[in-house]
Amino acid sequence: MPVRPLLLLLALALVLGGCDRHVNQMREQRFAPFNEIEQPKVAPSALVASLKANGSGSFTAESLENLNTLLRVQGRLRQQTLTLQPYTPNGERLAQRLAGVLREQGAVAEQVTVMPSRLEAPEAREWDLQVVSEALVVKVPDCSIAAPEKWTVKPYEAIGPLGCANRANIAAMVSEPRDLVRPQALDGGDGTAAVNAVGRYHDDEVRELLDIDFQD
Repeated sequence: MPVRPLLLLLALALVLGGCDRHVNQMREQRFAPFNEIEQPKVAPSALVASLKANGSGSFTAESLENLNTLLRVQGRLRQQTLTLQPYTPNGERLAQRLAGVLREQGAVAEQVTVMPSRLEAPEAREWDLQVVSEALVVKVPDCSIAAPEKWTVKPYEAIGPLGCANRANIAAMVSEPRDLVRPQALDGGDGTAAVNAVGRYHDDEVRELLDIDFQD
């Protein structure tokens, strides 16, 4: 190709590229100011579940529901530090039993502590046992439609910042919250664990989510 037509093509490409940038800047001004994408946050969390015995060697249904909710909200059981504080003789007996159940469900034995009973504490009149869970917890961004009343008319403005759903999915799937705030080398692949998981799926023996029912 002759030199002159080649130069003309290059000049035309530069002009068109400049037009693209100009048009993009004009359109950006229509949407300003921009809402920033909310980043997943990792922060320490400490929650308490107050439990009451039902008189038959277990906890009340409401207490068990509160306990299971607490443990699920705090993330993986093995990453939680659990302190069991009994306030009554019933609470002391149930604390030892509950500690064993928590360790069987995957809690690290050294991170489950049963404190001495506090029979004289004011809480002794209200609860038999309190469970304190401490853990690093991921706060997943809220990616619901920002303005549902106009998303069919102005979808870009109504849906909210792009990329939110992708960030939220990653935050929800991470097994170690610290991975979101600091890098680390990848561990070696565990082929046995992967094969066992697929085997349970094919054999219809998928493990249930954590649900402590306290039944023998």
